[in-house]
Amino acid sequence: MKKGMGLILALILVLSLVFTGCASQSNNNTGEDVKPIIMKIGHTQVEQSPRHAVSLKMKEYIEKESKGRIEVQIYPTSQLGSSKEQMEGLQTGSIEMVIFPTTSVTDFQPIFTLPDIPYLFPTELDKLLELYKTDAFKAFMATGDEKGFKALAPMFEGYSTISSKNAVTKADQLPEMKLRVIGGALAKQYYTNLGAPPSVIAFGEVYTSLQTGRINSLDIPISQMYENKFYEVCENMTETRHFALTSLIMVNKNWYDGLPEDLQKIVADAAVMAAPESAAVVEATTEKARAEMTNVKFYQPSDDLVNKLKEQTGLMEEEYVKLSGERGKKILEDIKKAIANL
Repeated sequence: MKKGMGLILALILVLSLVFTGCASQSNNNTGEDVKPIIMKIGHTQVEQSPRHAVSLKMKEYIEKESKGRIEVQIYPTSQLGSSKEQMEGLQTGSIEMVIFPTTSVTDFQPIFTLPDIPYLFPTELDKLLELYKTDAFKAFMATGDEKGFKALAPMFEGYSTISSKNAVTKADQLPEMKLRVIGGALAKQYYTNLGAPPSVIAFGEVYTSLQTGRINSLDIPISQMYENKFYEVCENMTETRHFALTSLIMVNKNWYDGLPEDLQKIVADAAVMAAPESAAVVEATTEKARAEMTNVKFYQPSDDLVNKLKEQTGLMEEEYVKLSGERGKKILEDIKKAIANL
């Protein structure tokens, strides 16, 4: 009897060890007991914007490909602060990823002010997207590494217009503008030279600033005018296309470098895969905006306005080199060569 009981107890012990081992193996395979890595994505635009569409596409890809090892949390509409505050968060590591125009980053890396040189980039979208793929543009993006953030991919957010309460279609109307710009020394100098010293105002304050008369003009793509309903208080748009609004998908470099190599690849691949979605959203939204912004009048700029704007190109190239030094000069030269070969 005792021998039989001993055999039964031994069998129970063996089965217990087998089931424990299987459960342990199952947990390791599924990662049930492993806390996911949190990746916050911050931007300042509404949920209908290209930045949000790209963020959603990255979230889907990263969470699927990482099998839940990375959990992506998206914070639109300045929930994590202004663009400057979010860039500071990116540098310090409190935010893992942000999507912002290069102009928003120039206080942190002056070299990134390059797209603020008027009419430097192609005004044909297909050529601009090809420029983004060149080694010259990749070298430009790589300069963020030394400042603590890594640019993974560029994205197109629209060509600039001069949007104003009173139409600005001629050069002599430029001084009438009380203009808002994103920021950046080059953009500010550009408009100052044109007789319209701009104000740098947080994106969340633009609508009320137009309402109150603090500003009466914006440098902004058509799609952003529509998405943010600025057309309700600013009814004229002159399609100058002097800037190609270029944003970067950026991660905190230390956070990224600390990821396992397979997760680094997943995050980088997600950015490259999702970034082209921005151009598609911009084009669709622009078409919709033209149809639905019935109170807005669209204008083509006069030749004298275009010539006045283009006069600044060479001057802003010189200013860019002053701001960014010899390294910036080399990057500018390489970008111009790349554009010539498109």
